[in-house]
Amino acid sequence: MKFLENFWYAAAWSSEITSAPLARRILDRPVALFRTESGRAAAFDDCCPHRMVPLSRGRVEGESLRCGYHGLRFDCSGKCVEVPGQVNIPPRAKVISYPLVERWNFAWIWMGEPAAAHPDLIPELPWLTASDWAYSHGCIVYECNYVLLLDNLIDLSHTTFVHQRTIGTEDVAKTPVKTTGDARRVLVERYMNDTEPSIMYKKAGGFTGKVDRWQKIEYTPPTSIIIDAGALPAATNDKTRGIDTRIINIITPQTPTSTFHFWAFARDFKLDDPSMTQYLADAVMITFNEDKLLIDDQQRNVDARPEQRMLDNAADAGVVLARRIVERLLAEEASRSAGTRAA
Repeated sequence: MKFLENFWYAAAWSSEITSAPLARRILDRPVALFRTESGRAAAFDDCCPHRMVPLSRGRVEGESLRCGYHGLRFDCSGKCVEVPGQVNIPPRAKVISYPLVERWNFAWIWMGEPAAAHPDLIPELPWLTASDWAYSHGCIVYECNYVLLLDNLIDLSHTTFVHQRTIGTEDVAKTPVKTTGDARRVLVERYMNDTEPSIMYKKAGGFTGKVDRWQKIEYTPPTSIIIDAGALPAATNDKTRGIDTRIINIITPQTPTSTFHFWAFARDFKLDDPSMTQYLADAVMITFNEDKLLIDDQQRNVDARPEQRMLDNAADAGVVLARRIVERLLAEEASRSAGTRAA
């Protein structure tokens, strides 16, 4: 399974990266994430060039990382700056250092061509730093290929059947969607007027009657899905009595059959209510774990039936467009790579 490499991926929430090196597998490559004494976050290929022990087993010393086996020490560029017991440092004593940028409370890693790693290509997630928004957040690992998780988040008609305890209502699956897209974006919109609010919306918004509800799901490559969702009391158009949320989904492939789902549920109401933050965190984790049970099993079926093609229906229009974008970008990267090798 090939991955899109020349893009930024979430390696971790910034809070996860400390002076204790963190081992992660990203795009099926081992990575060691660590934070230096000055607070700089860095990412290495998780392999010491000396005896190939994982550098995540080492320790941070000042602005460098020391291997925990024989003590070679590397600065943040990956250059070896010390070999215990000898003066000369071999030219091969270096490790790949991946570009890593902290923004929106994430640490973003670039595993493609380093020269192309422009920070302005990082997705915009202003809700995670704005003073007039609050959010719950977390990370869950699915035992599936990342494309299956993209499918799940783009087509929310399944919420009617899977998520009755939290966000699901009968109207979601019954309501037609409007799907638009171009070469780098897919937008799926669903508007449900005069409908019953979900269990989670009743708790979050205090709704006692029917609501006008919306879902706007935006996919941008490689793996960002932002869901603009909310509700107002039916037929009022009164935003002061409604709730506005953003469900932020940043998907990072771990291996061909396992995937990190970094999520945040941002809201513009009850900003200083820790009980609401906790309730929403718990509700979202219930929701995503319900997805995980199904999608992990889905992957097993996909693996067991390599000759079988999935059946698309009307609600899958956004899924189909997103998959075409991924396939086209993979072909473009392969073509550039072949051209570089030929040159």
